[in-house]
Amino acid sequence: MSTALFKHSFKKNWLLLLIFFAVLTMYITIMIAMFDPDDMEAITSMLELFPADLMTAMGFSQFITDLTSYLASWLYGLLMQSMPMVYCIILGNRLVAKKVDNGSFASYLSTPVSRTRIIVTQGLYALISVIALFAAVFGVGVATSELLLPGLLDMDMFLQLNITTMLVSMSVMMICFFFSCLFNDSSLSTGFGAGLPIVFLLANMLGGTSKDLEVLKKFSLFGWYDPIELVRGDMDWTINLIYIALVIVLFIASVLIFRRRQLPI
Repeated sequence: MSTALFKHSFKKNWLLLLIFFAVLTMYITIMIAMFDPDDMEAITSMLELFPADLMTAMGFSQFITDLTSYLASWLYGLLMQSMPMVYCIILGNRLVAKKVDNGSFASYLSTPVSRTRIIVTQGLYALISVIALFAAVFGVGVATSELLLPGLLDMDMFLQLNITTMLVSMSVMMICFFFSCLFNDSSLSTGFGAGLPIVFLLANMLGGTSKDLEVLKKFSLFGWYDPIELVRGDMDWTINLIYIALVIVLFIASVLIFRRRQLPI
């Protein structure tokens, strides 16, 4: 890894990370502030105002018994899947394909740093930025809940929820990064890098609308785990190993492909 390049990538992309952190911070603080442990019926009755299929597709559950399951349903059911996905799409394209497309990547190759170290550094920055985003959101969630609703948040389950959701986002990041390394054209990188995760998200949502379409979840990264089941302790943690393996495979594939590519610079 090149420390100088890592710092350069951070300087170029820290604002993007800050924007998404700010948006997620706003949502999680509002969600926690809205929670009333003495009036659970008011929370579940809100779901009755909308079609049941729509609520299921968005990951909202009526089986909310505490603050942790409330956050798992209302925040991690859709928002914490879709918002980091958008971050991954933007950053993944920025780190490689966009620089190759506009010719700025030539300045990297003119340095003594090898092509392998360059692409490994970019990939590590992508993954570390996702870890930083979720670590910060986890910290905000814990701090806010302890300030407004002390003792109500199950720290262990909330941590597990964030770890698994983070691994899902890291998988999405590596999908975007892979296509960014594969294509010289930024539009192709964005098209495939954004298209596949969006298809996964839509498949997961459609799979939740009916029993007939439930099979779609098996073909979606987002459908391999259920936030509600996770915080209840009903989900097998081996799913995390699958996400980790996917991240590693895509990372290695991205490096190998980029090393052998002919770059138009």
